[in-house]
Amino acid sequence: MTDQTPATPRGTEPGSSVLDRWVDALEAELGLPPRSVDVGAVLDLARDAAHQVARPAAPVTAYAVGYAAGLAAARGETSDALDRATSSALAWQDPGPGATAVTETGAGS
Repeated sequence: MTDQTPATPRGTEPGSSVLDRWVDALEAELGLPPRSVDVGAVLDLARDAAHQVARPAAPVTAYAVGYAAGLAAARGETSDALDRATSSALAWQDPGPGATAVTETGAGS
């Protein structure tokens, strides 16, 4: 796809799924460019969060990544939130109740 070619909604393709049509409708409703949601990446992130952390972590993680990406976009920056969240989920080891959270520097918060 070139910059001059408008993106075709994914739900118009033969064999498209209800998910494809939902994401097309959601992008339109939220004022997002067509095909701006990387469905595969979001589903992979949700799977990793659900399996490595806990099932309810999937939607919460996806929301947090979208929020972080939106804040970065508002600042005119790109976001690596999806990659960072995926890495965090895959490396997650629950320290258990009452443990002090550890940041990337290893300092407690």
